[in-house]
Amino acid sequence: MKRTIKRIFVAVLFLAGLSLLLYPFVSNQWNNYRQKRLISDYDQTVRDLAAGGGIDYEAEWERAFRYNDALLPSILPDSFAEAEISGEDAEYMACLNIGGNGIMGTVEVPKIEIILPIFHTTNDDVLQTAAGHLEGSSLPVGGEDTHCVISAHRGLPSASLFTDLDQMEEGDHFLLHILDDTLAYEVDQIVVVEPDDTKELEVQDGMDLVTLMTCTPYGVNSQRLFVRGHRVPYVPEEIAKEEGTSGFSFHTNYLLWVIVGIGVTAIFSFFLYKRQKRLERKAEAGKAEQSSQEKPPEEAEPSGEAPSEEAVEAPEAEQPPGEESSEEEPLKEEPLQEGSSEETSDKEEPAGEIPEGAEEPSEEAELMEEEPQEREHT
Repeated sequence: MKRTIKRIFVAVLFLAGLSLLLYPFVSNQWNNYRQKRLISDYDQTVRDLAAGGGIDYEAEWERAFRYNDALLPSILPDSFAEAEISGEDAEYMACLNIGGNGIMGTVEVPKIEIILPIFHTTNDDVLQTAAGHLEGSSLPVGGEDTHCVISAHRGLPSASLFTDLDQMEEGDHFLLHILDDTLAYEVDQIVVVEPDDTKELEVQDGMDLVTLMTCTPYGVNSQRLFVRGHRVPYVPEEIAKEEGTSGFSFHTNYLLWVIVGIGVTAIFSFFLYKRQKRLERKAEAGKAEQSSQEKPPEEAEPSGEAPSEEAVEAPEAEQPPGEESSEEEPLKEEPLQEGSSEETSDKEEPAGEIPEGAEEPSEEAELMEEEPQEREHT
């Protein structure tokens, strides 16, 4: 019973560990699927509206430009708290919201092979699954004297998002797909700042800037990483050369960690199994040794051979009383008896002789000596 409970406990523990290993991989795959569906649905909605004449692109662009002009001068006191401080702005939420689901467009970073939907605001529910536009910064429509800020988390177990953004270098490119246009930006500055330092997010005269923002260091998130780019012409052939050039990433290769985790678990389980077998053999050897010590010494182990019928049926013949067994005759030592008789006879003195110095026996003594002799003859 105890062994069964132990096995059940080990099995449950193994399944729990396997679930923890698989969670980031499965969750990330699900999140990627969800992002693709959101982008696909957004693109389909835009195409349907455009085909039916329901979208006036010029009016949408003009509305976004007017919003950006109203932001000047642009000051961001707190990069993550601006939306919460100001509350929901109806005009802001209406700009670039063609599908009515809050998606402005998409951000694509070819080098690290990500494409994310851009939602209005940087609320927590948005940043858990996608990228968010920092309210208070310019809308992502380009133009002079604009600085758009797009934020996403880094290091989430459920989604990769901007996890590999630290692999970007100056000269790399990223893209914004907004309405019916694609805007290209070339990275010209990468800095790490404190969370309340927003100086690098200010609008610069005559510049068309976009900054990708995330947390850093990985897993600590005590600072902010800013990857800034300036507007350049969009050349698809040049951008295509950068796709997947970031190299191998330990942070976002969740399948690798699943394989490593399963391998480590298998090795650990193998050593536990060998140890258990070794302990069992040792316990069996101890029991065998203990039983051999407790067995009585006169108890002979069975040889496995049955006694012959002659030995069972032929009992040992009884010897008549008074007769000695033939097996005992060799024990008699005749020479020793002869020698002893000779020694006895040597010690006997001749009858009638009286040693010198001895007194002559009396008549009564002689009679007492003669009586045993007569009895012997009789």
